[in-house]
Amino acid sequence: SPPRVETWSGGQAFQRVWSVYGGATVAPFGGVRDDGFRLRGVLGYADYGKGVTAFGDLLIGYHKQLGPVTIKVFGGLTVAEHASNLSELWLPPQGTEYGGKGVLEAWWNVSDQAWAAADLSFGSTHMDYGGRIRLGWRLWPELSAGLEGGSGGTAEPDLERDTARIGGFLRYEW
Repeated sequence: SPPRVETWSGGQAFQRVWSVYGGATVAPFGGVRDDGFRLRGVLGYADYGKGVTAFGDLLIGYHKQLGPVTIKVFGGLTVAEHASNLSELWLPPQGTEYGGKGVLEAWWNVSDQAWAAADLSFGSTHMDYGGRIRLGWRLWPELSAGLEGGSGGTAEPDLERDTARIGGFLRYEW
């Protein structure tokens, strides 16, 4: 039978910030690559040098396959626990925060070797937003390498911490 669960993990590091995260998406009524409803859970941790954040999402969504294009839409709850050693303007307030979150993901199998992906997210806790574009090349069926660019930040004026990044990635699928 087709798999019903998809798991992932990752991390990133750049000036003064690093994070790790992982999650799982469950297809309760069919295969994880088939059209249908999804449940997703995400957990992560970030260190800003002068503060830390633990975060999680609990989302419900839908997966739609349109030939070589996959579209996923999710919405639900996000929670973050902030702690800091110093009172810095660019750090969020200390304590636990709850809010809503929306996610849109698209994946395009350009050819047997090439693929492209785009992700967008928005959270209500600090009007947080994020986006990422990836262009990948399958070195082997399970291993891809490529370039990615992204940006993120907050629309809340008191916590302006916009970022932009570009880099490379390795992706292993098993």
